[in-house]
Amino acid sequence: MTLRDAIPVRSDVAEQAKYTRYRDDLRADFKGRCGYCDDSDANLDPICFHIDHFAPQKLFPDLATAYENLVYACRFCNMRKSYHWIGIDATVPNDGERGFVDPCDESYDEHLERSSEGAIIPKTELGNYMIERLGLYLLRHQTLWNARRLRQLREEIDPLIERCEASGLAKSANYIALLKRYRALTKEIDRYEGRAYD
Repeated sequence: MTLRDAIPVRSDVAEQAKYTRYRDDLRADFKGRCGYCDDSDANLDPICFHIDHFAPQKLFPDLATAYENLVYACRFCNMRKSYHWIGIDATVPNDGERGFVDPCDESYDEHLERSSEGAIIPKTELGNYMIERLGLYLLRHQTLWNARRLRQLREEIDPLIERCEASGLAKSANYIALLKRYRALTKEIDRYEGRAYD
């Protein structure tokens, strides 16, 4: 199963003097999700997400404000990636086995995928390197992915509850109770999801 629902695409934006001024543009282009792990900022204060310099600013200061070098990233991926780079050339992000792939590059998903349980798993040796370097093996990424799936199911359940209640059938009472318990549990998970960043 693919790692991400959609490949982020950087739009053409006006040049800024400070890379932090791109935050809103990056959030929109990355659809509120980390470019590396696909975690969503939907239930979080977006400030929990960072702006990563794909080719590290520490090594390539001339790319500090280059929009095409910026990635909307959760703090976990950003801090794990830090200023790691395999060489001295900003245009060579990997050697085929070590390094990184720009999340906006279509080839990103050639290296990583999701298991049916939501874990991020490698498809290539380079994917394995990225999983280790970025900490994509952390249970939090799998849990947050599953929480998103639960919210989608909850949206399907609400109309079912309404139909069962409207039918007035006595046997529907057990179904209604079950659906309401499921809905309540997923809302409780939403409350805990935000704490995953604490």
